[in-house]
Amino acid sequence: MDRRNILEDLASRNAFPVETIPYCLDNPQRSAAIFLPLLGKAASGSTLEPTEEKSLYLGIHILAALRISAALSPLLDLATKQPQLLFQILGEVGIATTLPRILMCLADGRGDALWQVVKRHELDFLIRDACLRAWTYEALNDRMSAVAVTQALRAYLDEDDAPEPDDPIWSGWLIAIADLGHSELEPIAVRAIETGRILAEDGGRAENDVAGFKTALQETISATDLSAWLEKRGYVPFGKGERDWGDCFLNAPQPPHLL
Repeated sequence: MDRRNILEDLASRNAFPVETIPYCLDNPQRSAAIFLPLLGKAASGSTLEPTEEKSLYLGIHILAALRISAALSPLLDLATKQPQLLFQILGEVGIATTLPRILMCLADGRGDALWQVVKRHELDFLIRDACLRAWTYEALNDRMSAVAVTQALRAYLDEDDAPEPDDPIWSGWLIAIADLGHSELEPIAVRAIETGRILAEDGGRAENDVAGFKTALQETISATDLSAWLEKRGYVPFGKGERDWGDCFLNAPQPPHLL
């Protein structure tokens, strides 16, 4: 299949690329040769042709589904250096729903790289939260020591440059603690909620926030089927779900309507 045809088919929003996606998935080396340079070009700030930019939406998902780990570094560079372009390529829905699962496919032992993005407080919450979810997935798969994970979560609250009390990332921080079952951090997290150190934007809902956090933590501790629990909590790398590609196509950013 010709490179230009691949890009045009994946850039089109008129019909699902029923032949092109399977072709790309069956030819990982060719897919990497096409989309890794485009991803690097985007991350560097170079101008993409319209077809290149639109094709990268599915192209990034293809790299993820193929577990081409070389895509992680340029994707994180794109997220941190060209965040507006990342939003243009993936769209807000894609950033919120599939970016965490894309990163779960690609990180594979590089949780530290994800955590560095989580700590970039100037970045949009959705980007930081996606990296936090993928970092949690790394921890759940024992690719980081439990001690290092606990220390990182504790330090995130205590650091001098910690996020502001009304930063929505604190919801993700609580979810990470609960989903990892770190009960030793429960008193610290509860105190942070009750004193308004975190979740300040919730205003007066501390009691509900504490109850929700404790319930989620207990569910993790009592879970007996890890695989089912991971799926329930959304820790499923992209490409594993039956509806992933169809939903991905439907959620693709649409070109603006001309009046």
